[in-house]
Amino acid sequence: MHSDRARSLLAIAAIGLFVLPMLAAATPVPTTDFEEVPWWEDTLMDMDKDGIQDNIWIAIDNTQYEWVDEEGRIDVIVDFDHLPTQVDERLLADEVNFVHLHTFHLIDSIAGSVPVERIEALSVLPGVVMVELDGILEIANSDVKDTHGVWDVYEATGYNGAGSVVAIIDTGIDGNHVGLDDMDDDNSTNDPKIIAFYDVVNNAGSTNGTEIFPYDDHGHGSHCAGTTAGTGAPTYEHTGMAPQAQLVGVKVLDGGGSGSFAGVMMGMEWTVDMRHEFNIRAASMSLGGPGVIEFTSAEEESVARMANEVVRSGIALFIAAGNSAGPATIGTPGSAEDVITVGALDKGEQPGIAVYSSEGPTEEGRIKPNIAFVGSDVMSVEANSVTGYTGMSGTSMATPGAAGIAALMYQANPELSPFDVRNIMQETSEYRQCHHKGANQPCAEDGTSLKPRQNNVYGHGEVRAHPAVMEAANQVYGFTDTVALNLSTSIMGDNKVHVGQGQSVTFTIDGAAEKIQWRTWDMRDEWMDLDDFEPGDSSFEIKHSMFVDRLKYLPGNTIEGNQTLMVRALQNTNSSANVVTHLHIMGSEKATVQDDSEVLSTGMIVGGLSVLLFISLAAAIVLYMQLQNLRGDSLYEEAMADAEHED
Repeated sequence: MHSDRARSLLAIAAIGLFVLPMLAAATPVPTTDFEEVPWWEDTLMDMDKDGIQDNIWIAIDNTQYEWVDEEGRIDVIVDFDHLPTQVDERLLADEVNFVHLHTFHLIDSIAGSVPVERIEALSVLPGVVMVELDGILEIANSDVKDTHGVWDVYEATGYNGAGSVVAIIDTGIDGNHVGLDDMDDDNSTNDPKIIAFYDVVNNAGSTNGTEIFPYDDHGHGSHCAGTTAGTGAPTYEHTGMAPQAQLVGVKVLDGGGSGSFAGVMMGMEWTVDMRHEFNIRAASMSLGGPGVIEFTSAEEESVARMANEVVRSGIALFIAAGNSAGPATIGTPGSAEDVITVGALDKGEQPGIAVYSSEGPTEEGRIKPNIAFVGSDVMSVEANSVTGYTGMSGTSMATPGAAGIAALMYQANPELSPFDVRNIMQETSEYRQCHHKGANQPCAEDGTSLKPRQNNVYGHGEVRAHPAVMEAANQVYGFTDTVALNLSTSIMGDNKVHVGQGQSVTFTIDGAAEKIQWRTWDMRDEWMDLDDFEPGDSSFEIKHSMFVDRLKYLPGNTIEGNQTLMVRALQNTNSSANVVTHLHIMGSEKATVQDDSEVLSTGMIVGGLSVLLFISLAAAIVLYMQLQNLRGDSLYEEAMADAEHED
């Protein structure tokens, strides 16, 4: 009897030995496997990933500038994966005949010169991660950027338009030009710069924005697009104001450069309808009626009313003042009340108004333009040339330049309204009297007030990019560069971070952040505190489940597909630069993944099962020993019984 019970207990224990390990193995254990990507492995300066800035080879072959000296040497900056020392300086000199100029201590770099034929050998020396060209190409649009202080924006904030989307309502955009075809000028990636295209002229029924490949059978729109957001490829001489902004092409003018009011309004209306689908925040419209129409225009005209509706829907609309010169020549649609009307400047230091730039007042007596931007001899994309660039002049060229500044402002502060953009650009512009530099006749506004005010020649004045962007950034928080955020999740071949169920987007923090905030780019969204962040943390993550929770409350914005994430760090009353990350979200439902409490429970379950396994094993051993004892006792009793029987 006792023997049978012991055998049963032993069998149960043996089953437990097999079952419990399987249960433990089947219990999910959360894991994290995020690795920070070094900057030199994910940089636009080195598309072929050979550790040498691509522009070096362009400079060597360039015949316009002498980048290579008579001795066959070229000036470079050598980047290291550590702060370089005198040992590194000697290594460069000994191995590649490097002539040392300066060792930086704020960045991990050494400046100097190297023989051209030793560049590749330099790039593979121990600790060297990148060989850069020491110098800046003198690009044709450089003087436009110099005039308006755009370079200062890049240097002070790092903003380049990333995340911003600008619609070019014009003759189309050449989607095959290397300066407009993609974001990183790398044909192996799938990251188009032109994310949507609507063709009112020849394909008005195709309205989803993705059915027609972008084209331009005239050239005007492509030139404008390049001024706003062109990358400048292949030589990077003619970059746009916001080279990492994305574009939406809206073709409303035909191959001859003309179109109807109705067609233009169709394009504007489509832009409004699709503003949430493609996150369109600004639009450039370099068009206007011929002189006879401008002289007889009225603010009530349908195209002007439509322009005002575009602005009231949340899109900052920039419209050319026109090229008719002289007073009272700004007509439809540049005369619309709410739009930002742009006059044209010549190039140079404190430039004067271009002789062709139309002036106000409007038919209703409203002072226009609002602002002035360089429009003369602007070099930008030459449509249907694949790689070419050409110069054009007109308020048409000034308008997309100003729109590019708005793209930088939106990157600094996505909560801006179109009226914020207009007011900030006006308030930060540099006032110009009508007769500035003798480029125009005096007007009644000159010298009549101690406080400069808008006039009908320059508007509020010459656009100043840096003050405008900083004013946008400082609306709520001051700007600080003492804390910075860096993406650490790997970017895929489409230059997006792919985020699926149970996954996250991870960032590291340089500096001391007191709070982390995040938002999507949708104009209806707002900044949110990251609840699980603690001051002193060196990293943080935005989870897939958080996107699901947020996006489902934004009508018309699907959860799955392409989205744009913005994050920032706060220090007291200051904010870091906004970091923009393009995403591809997979899965519209949250995964059944444990939160922190569930992870703890999982750990407890695994631990508990392990303890049970140990106890089962110990019990099995004890039972086995008892069984052996029972068998021994049984044998002893049988022997004694046999002995008694023999007796």
